This record gives sequence, C-alpha cells and structure tokens, in this order.
Amino acid sequence: MSSWTSSESSASSVSSMKVTRSEVKIGKVLYSKSNAYSVLDFIGEGCYGKVAVCKSLDTSEMVAIKILKNDPSIKQDTDKELSMLKMIRDMDADSANVVKFFEQFEHEGNICLVFEVLDCDLIYLLEERQRQPLSLDEIRVIAHQLLVALVTLKRVGILHTDIKPDNIMIVNRKEQPLKVKLIDFGNAIPASKIKLGLEIQPVGYRAPEITLGLPYNENIDVWSVGCIMAFLFLPGNLFAVNCEYQMMKHIICVLGQPEDHLLHAGKYTENYFTEDEEVGVSQYRLMTPEEFEAANNEKPKNQDACRELPKPLEDLIQLPPGGDCAEGELDNRKAFLDLLKQMLHLDGHQRISASQALRHPFITMAQQPDSGSLSPVTDKEVSLDQLRIPASNGNADLKSNKSMLKRIRKFLRRVTAAFYRMATLLH
Repeated sequence: MSSWTSSESSASSVSSMKVTRSEVKIGKVLYSKSNAYSVLDFIGEGCYGKVAVCKSLDTSEMVAIKILKNDPSIKQDTDKELSMLKMIRDMDADSANVVKFFEQFEHEGNICLVFEVLDCDLIYLLEERQRQPLSLDEIRVIAHQLLVALVTLKRVGILHTDIKPDNIMIVNRKEQPLKVKLIDFGNAIPASKIKLGLEIQPVGYRAPEITLGLPYNENIDVWSVGCIMAFLFLPGNLFAVNCEYQMMKHIICVLGQPEDHLLHAGKYTENYFTEDEEVGVSQYRLMTPEEFEAANNEKPKNQDACRELPKPLEDLIQLPPGGDCAEGELDNRKAFLDLLKQMLHLDGHQRISASQALRHPFITMAQQPDSGSLSPVTDKEVSLDQLRIPASNGNADLKSNKSMLKRIRKFLRRVTAAFYRMATLLH
C-alpha cells in the first residue's frame, strides 16, 4: 500500500508502485455523505489504487484521499484495512502519533479513505539533510513518539507489521520539525489473528522470528523501530532490504547468530541454515549462497558493492575518535547502544517491550548507574533457562560413545524446542 504524503514526499516510494488507471482526474469533485472534495493533485499510485491531495469544499481543509480500485481480487485486503482504520479512528491520533483517519465513502464503486495530509517521510528528511545522520537528541524524540504509538496500538490489539522509513511521516517540517506519525495500516493485523508462518514486515525491517517462522507478538514492531533508530543514526539501512538471505547474513554480522534452540524450533530455519554435526560447536551455520540457491531455487542477490559488510553493533555505535565528545555524549551513546541491543534482541520473547523501552534511560534521559552498564529489562515471559534441560552427568561409557552422544544431543534439542513452543503458546 502507498504512503499518504505531500507532493514533496520521497520519489522512491512513489516510483516503486505500479501505475493503475482510474477515472478520477484533477479537478474532479468527490462527494461523501458529509463533505465534498476537489481533487488537486495525485501524489502516489499503486496496485491498490492512487492517493490524491484534495481540498474540502466545506471547510477548505486539505486532506489526502486514498482511492482504492474497484477490484474483487483485493476486496479482502480492503476490508481488512478498513477494519484496522475503524479501530484507530477512535484514538486521539495526535497523542498516539498515528495518521488521522476522517471518513470513508464510495465514488463510482471505488472506496475512498480520507486522511490528514502530512509533510514528508523519513527517507525524504535524510535526503533533504544530504544524508547526514540525526543527532541522538533528535533520534530520542522520534523514537519516543514511535514507542508511544506502539503502546497505543497494543492497547487496542493491533500489530502494524509494516514499519519502515517511508511509513513514518513528519507532520510539518516548518512548525513541528520532529513531530512524526505512523501511517499505512494496510498490512496491520489484530493480535487475535496472529498466525504462525505469515509473511509480514518489509525485508530489512523484519524480525528474526518472522523470518525463521517462530511464534511472535507485538515485539516484532519493536524490532522495526530499533531498525529505524539505527537508520537515522548511521544513516542508512542497518540490514539489507533487497534480499532475505543478505538480510539474515547482516543480522548475524551485527548481532550474532540466533541460538540453536530458536533455530531448531523455526518453521523456516532450513531455508537459511544448515545443521552442523560437529560436537562442541553450534549445531547450525548460515548457508553459503550456493547452498541457499540449491535449497530455495532462488539465487541470493549480491552484496551491494558500495556498502561494506556490517560490523558488530558495538562498532557501529562507537564513540568519536579519541573519545573526544561533548559533555554527556559518552553516556548518551552508551544508553543508545544499550537500548538498541534490547530492541534488537534476536529472541522476540526476550526483547524489550515498547512500554519498557519508554522507561529506558536513553528515552527518559535518566542518570545511568555507576556500574556503567544497564541490566536488560524483559517482559515477564517464561525464562528460557527454565526451558533448557540440565545436562546429564551420564557415565563413562556413554561419554566415550560419540555416536550415542550426538543422538542424545539431538533428542534434547527437540525436547527443548517442544518446551519452547509450548511456553510461547501458553503465554
């Protein structure tokens, strides 16, 4: 689905969408039951329809109207988006930091959705700043608003599932340069409709549990916001956005490999990882590009030639050379890095929640402990330590039997994975 942007929005989010035919033209008047809207311009087209900037003839207010195609093949998606928008319409959109949805109506069989007009997305913002990174203070302000949006969505039982730079809009660069809103609920899902194995979230902003086919919850959106914060700091995408294999490779480079019990439980692990039977090391390793192609009948895209292979997160958020930094910058960087680590935890059920992240020192600007490191804050989930089966002492004959030891370890991994699935389902 397209974003609702002003005419100054990034060209990339418009040019990437397929052009569709529509009878609605500039100058046309669209009538709802309570208003009439004059079409001034079109700012985006996609496979679902087009987005127009319109003027209310009753109030002279500018609005953005998404005109959806009258196509039976997309009716289910349209109905789903409408149900999500009706849920967010009851929110205080300004305090929840989500796009304001006004009304819906039909025009010549096409469903029209009326929204507030916003200024530009984060991609355009960085381009306007000539790709210069935002300061940590600016990132803090934006992160706070996005986390508030996630907390509000969780209260009404919605997962956005499509958080990326072009779905986060600046409201007004002149009057409110850092006021942002989350837009585009076309891919949002109710928490009650969570289904294992759904292909959701954009590549590069997709949580590991979605890629691997593990149980998931609202924390997949927390992962995406963590990626947004890194995007604003670097500036640029933290993980590859054009290839799922490269994305997973980058995740491992930056954060390390997901633990074996997660990989063993993943429905799609075998699409990216192969089992290693060597005793004493991880049972899994990332496939080579050739192995990935053979397993998936798809050749992974090459690493972008102008981009270096990602470094560990600690190296990406490093201090200025020689430790030369303004007063408070050292603590600011440490807090930023600590929050990113918790938002980008590879295990979704140990990842910090949006409400917990709002209480983190980087967001609150609270004084950090004297120890210099922050203890991770996690939801009250079932501890993975409780799910792991203690190692058996065994006897000398058993230990000496390498083949038997392999079978026992494989059995224990299966039991651990079963416990993990059961715990996540019960939670």
